[in-house]
Amino acid sequence: MIKSSCFLLVLITFLLIGKQPLLAQVENRAVDPNSPVVSFGPTPKEALLLGEKAAGRLVIIDPETLEIVARIPAGGNLHELATDGKYVYIGSNLPGITVVDAISQKRVEPIDISAFGDRHAITFAGSHLYLGHETNRLITRYDPTTKTFDEVIGLPGGSHMLIVTPDEQRIFTASSNGQVISIIDRVTNERGRKNFTFTNFPGDTRMEGMALSPDGTEFWALHMHAKEISIINVPEKKLVSTISFEGGLNNRIKFTKNGKYVLMNELQGNELRVWDVATRKEVKRIDVGAGGEGIFIDPIRPRAYYAVSAGNKLVVIDTNTWTVIKEIHDLQNPDGMDWFMSK
Repeated sequence: MIKSSCFLLVLITFLLIGKQPLLAQVENRAVDPNSPVVSFGPTPKEALLLGEKAAGRLVIIDPETLEIVARIPAGGNLHELATDGKYVYIGSNLPGITVVDAISQKRVEPIDISAFGDRHAITFAGSHLYLGHETNRLITRYDPTTKTFDEVIGLPGGSHMLIVTPDEQRIFTASSNGQVISIIDRVTNERGRKNFTFTNFPGDTRMEGMALSPDGTEFWALHMHAKEISIINVPEKKLVSTISFEGGLNNRIKFTKNGKYVLMNELQGNELRVWDVATRKEVKRIDVGAGGEGIFIDPIRPRAYYAVSAGNKLVVIDTNTWTVIKEIHDLQNPDGMDWFMSK
């Protein structure tokens, strides 16, 4: 009898252990995109927007209270997002670009991108939405007013991320599949015809993270595999420095609001890394407990938001003291962020 009980106990334990990965997958499954919005109140005039990649939800956070205002289903594998102050444009596994009305907290008609292929990079600048179609090596520009694409730019390498200046006159990108960093300028020739000029720099087989200094004078591109950061003087369009570093997988960097520091993530480590821009040296590491990806700088407060994706949380850091002031938990693989300012 004792032997039978022991055998039964071992069998049950084995079955439970075997089911654990499956249970974990169920817990991290994206919610039904047609499920109800979970709202705790109206969207504030200024808000932090965050994508829950695994859950497939857009999360709206009040920066004053650092509390979640709403969770809006928007499709699984929710990646990059951008906003124009009215709508939020999201890349997920739903067809096209998912569009959410931030004030009414609901999805509206999506944008069809089938003519250009799948996208990764999404950013809004001036009065247009810019999309990077990485595999097809294209950048497209969408006009929300006319609901049409009015520009297509061919690239020497796929665009994993994009930075577009507010006046839309300059685009920065680094390819993940073309070993090239590009600065793209809008120009008008003597006949009045508009065109683009490309200034290219050597890259790596995997470049994802990149950042532009607040004054627009330095562009940093992160080489994920080579463990290097290329620093480009923008006015001179010249590669002025290359920083080597040690680490696991690092694919996001971001300047602080004052331009004095650059923050770098660790996908597999537990720390957010801080670089001094003037000395080009790493000066601090902030332990956040797990690996992270998305980094966003509060445009008003001395804060950095770090999506600790492996820890299923968002960490809020005071960039004056480099201390963690808040952790927002129960987020399923958070990543991309943007700042909503109601128009």
